[in-house]
Amino acid sequence: MIRADIDLRRGAAVLLVLLAAGCGSSNEPGTGDSAAINTTTALDQQRPVVAANGDGRGVVVWESFGQDGSHFGIFARRIVDGVPEGPEFQVNSYTVSRQSFPAVGMDAEGNFVVAWRSSLQGSPGGTIFAQRFAADGTRLGEEFRVGPDDSIRDSQSEPQVAMGADGNFVIAWSNREVGALAEELGQNQLEDRWIEARVYSADGTPRTAPTRTTVQATDQYPRAPRVAMDAQGNFVLVWATASAGTVLRAQHFGPDLLPLSEPYDVNAVADGIDADLASVAMAPTGEFVIAWEAYTFGNVPLGIFVRRYDGPSSPLGPAAVVLPPSSGLVERNSIDLSPAGDLLLAAHAADRVRFAVQHADGGIFGPLLVSSSAYASLFPSVARSGDGRALIAWQSLGQDGDGRGVRARELSWR
Repeated sequence: MIRADIDLRRGAAVLLVLLAAGCGSSNEPGTGDSAAINTTTALDQQRPVVAANGDGRGVVVWESFGQDGSHFGIFARRIVDGVPEGPEFQVNSYTVSRQSFPAVGMDAEGNFVVAWRSSLQGSPGGTIFAQRFAADGTRLGEEFRVGPDDSIRDSQSEPQVAMGADGNFVIAWSNREVGALAEELGQNQLEDRWIEARVYSADGTPRTAPTRTTVQATDQYPRAPRVAMDAQGNFVLVWATASAGTVLRAQHFGPDLLPLSEPYDVNAVADGIDADLASVAMAPTGEFVIAWEAYTFGNVPLGIFVRRYDGPSSPLGPAAVVLPPSSGLVERNSIDLSPAGDLLLAAHAADRVRFAVQHADGGIFGPLLVSSSAYASLFPSVARSGDGRALIAWQSLGQDGDGRGVRARELSWR
C-alpha cells in the first residue's frame, strides 16, 4: 500500500486550493493511491469496516457474496503499517444463509473481535454472533452468540463493537419483535423496537447478559446504535429515534452496564434540519465526539455536523459543520479521535470517498480525495493507525474486475 505523506508547511495553501475546487478534480492529492484488500474478486465484496490500535496494526472486515458457499459471509485481512499482511480469511464458521453487517474493534496489542448479524442461525430471525482473534489473526475460541435467544419473533441487526486498550469490549445492536397478536394481524406497526448491549472481558467471558438500554415509551423506533469506549471501560451509546424528525440520543454506562447518566438529546430538530446515521469516537480519557449527516426536510444535504463533549451531557459548544457539502463530506461518515483530540473524518458524496482532520484547536487538514475518481466508491470507514496516520477502507465498484471490491489506504496527516 502506498502511503501519502503531506507536507504540512503547505497545508493552508492545499486547503484553499481544494475548497476552491470543490474537491471535484481527478488530480487531487491521493487519487488512486490505494491497495486491493480482497483477493477473492468473484461477485461482490462490500461494506468494509476498519479497526486499528494506533501503533501500526489494523484489520479490514467485509461481506463477501458466495465465498463461504452460502450467500454472504464475513471475511477479513490484517494490515500492518499500512500494508496488507497475510491472506484474507473467513471470520464466520456457520455458513448457512446470510452473515452480514460486520463490526470490529481492536485493543492496544492488536487483538480484535468481529461481530455480525447471522440469519437463521439459532432462530428464524437475525441474531448477533461474534469471533475473537489474536493480533496475528489466529482464532481465539469459537464464534459465540451475543444476542438473546428468548424469542422466536425478534430480529437483531446493526451490531457495533467498541474495544478498550485492555481488551475488554462491548457489543451493541438494534432489536425488534413483532408480538403474537401483531403477527397474526399483520400489523408490523405494533412491533416493539429497542437497543441492546452486552459487555465482555478480554478473554471473551460475558460480564453482562444482553441488556435493553432503551425504553419504548421514550424512544420511538430506536435504531442505528453506535458505541465508543474509554480506557476505564466506560462507554457511550448513541442511537437514533423518531420524533418530529430524527433525534440522536446518548447515554453513558460503566464496565458492567450500570448507567452513568440519563439519556440525553444530541441534536435539536428545528428549523427544518434533520439528522441521520451518526458515528461516535472517544478518547482514552473520556472526551468524545458525535458526528452525523444533516439534511433539510427537503432532503438537501447540509454536510456532516459534529459536536464535541468533555463528559456525559456536557457539550463543548453547539453542533457545527466541519466542512460544507461542497467539500465532499456528506454521507456515511466514519470518525476516530486521537489522544490529542484531533478528529479524523471520512465520508462520501457523488460516489467519491474523502478524508479530513479537524484538529483540537479547530484547524482543518484536508479534505483529500482518497478513492479513485474512475470508480464509484462508497461506505468509508476510518481508524487512527498511528501517530498522525489514518487507515481508511471503502467499497469500490468494478475496480477489482468483478462487481464490488474493498480498497484501503493509509494517509499521513501530520
